[in-house]
Amino acid sequence: MREESNNFGRQRIHANCWVDWDRQGIWRDRHFIALPFRTFRILAYLMQHSERVVTQDELSAIGWGESRTIWDLQAHIHRIRTAIEPDPRHPRWLVTRRGGGYLLHTDRLSQHA
Repeated sequence: MREESNNFGRQRIHANCWVDWDRQGIWRDRHFIALPFRTFRILAYLMQHSERVVTQDELSAIGWGESRTIWDLQAHIHRIRTAIEPDPRHPRWLVTRRGGGYLLHTDRLSQHA
């Protein structure tokens, strides 16, 4: 999961946004945003599988290990978008694939910048 992280336990999502693996949250524009445990587990899975569509069933299994409603998952996706997106209403980095799931884009250029 950390193969692209730098020496500070962080992995870049985009220019102003980094996952902090040690503190289980997001750094965006020099501000730390702590994420709840389940939300962070879902984000970690999305990071591990970035640039591919991850199904809602996969994310539900990661978040709970049992069946939950789609609304539960969407609440976690909303928290992640609020943390990583400049405009969560118009997501650019974590996008929904109707009928498929979610796709997390990362800025793979300059991962260690």
